Amino acid sequence: MSIAHVIGIGSLLVSFAIQSANAEGFGAAQRQADVTEQKIYRAAIDGENPAAMYALGVMCDEEGKGAEALRWYQLAARHRHAESMNRIGDMYAQARGVPQDYVAAAAWYRRAADHGSLGAVSNLATLYYYGFGVPQRYAKATQLLKSAVRRGDAPAQNKLGAMYESGVAVARDLTLAKRLYLRSAEQGYTPAMVNLGLIYIEGMGVRRDDVRGYALVAAAVAMGIPDQMARLASAEISEASERLDGRRMAEAQFRARRLVANVSSGEPGPLLPLARR
Repeated sequence: MSIAHVIGIGSLLVSFAIQSANAEGFGAAQRQADVTEQKIYRAAIDGENPAAMYALGVMCDEEGKGAEALRWYQLAARHRHAESMNRIGDMYAQARGVPQDYVAAAAWYRRAADHGSLGAVSNLATLYYYGFGVPQRYAKATQLLKSAVRRGDAPAQNKLGAMYESGVAVARDLTLAKRLYLRSAEQGYTPAMVNLGLIYIEGMGVRRDDVRGYALVAAAVAMGIPDQMARLASAEISEASERLDGRRMAEAQFRARRLVANVSSGEPGPLLPLARR
């Protein structure tokens, strides 16, 4: 598990997917994006719209403008915006725009969790698991993760699954690990898709299924995975590929494309046909 896990940023005021190669269409979409960004900025600077402040913070964060991102997150946090508090915790945990300070990260995660951020609950569990900024307490980490899992948090499901797979802090249970990975992966959480694919490729607690495993990992790579998982994913795809003949490789690649399409379209339970319980 990693503090730098992929987290969803929630619903912002705008989300664009500019996919057309047509120059006119691209220009129109870009103009619309510019207008929308200006509206977000105006809503933020009036001092009464924490969602807009958070959206600007995310934009600055993704552009590497750490100080500016922190300022917008702090303004939103004053309005009790939970995800802004969670983001500030991330910045301190990951030394992103501020000096690394796990104690400060834990404090911000607690505030965010108290205001309803499930991501912050999962992040705080990570700190307790490793003992970063707080005493190392596996029982506390497990308690926090189970709390977030009960409320459907995908990163928490993946982390708890990893704990059950490894047997650290809990009794090893590959069946439960697989179930948790699946629940997380069905929400489009790509690290869980990699972990679930690894279970099938390695045959851990299940019959080895290289087609299913390849499809899960390849789909996750196509959608984007954390940098620290890239080498693992590449190795797993390579291992599965060596055992697949042409027909089965074609099937695996078809399944991967279908998984990407299903997750992208938001269809419920997109992995069920590929990863039966």
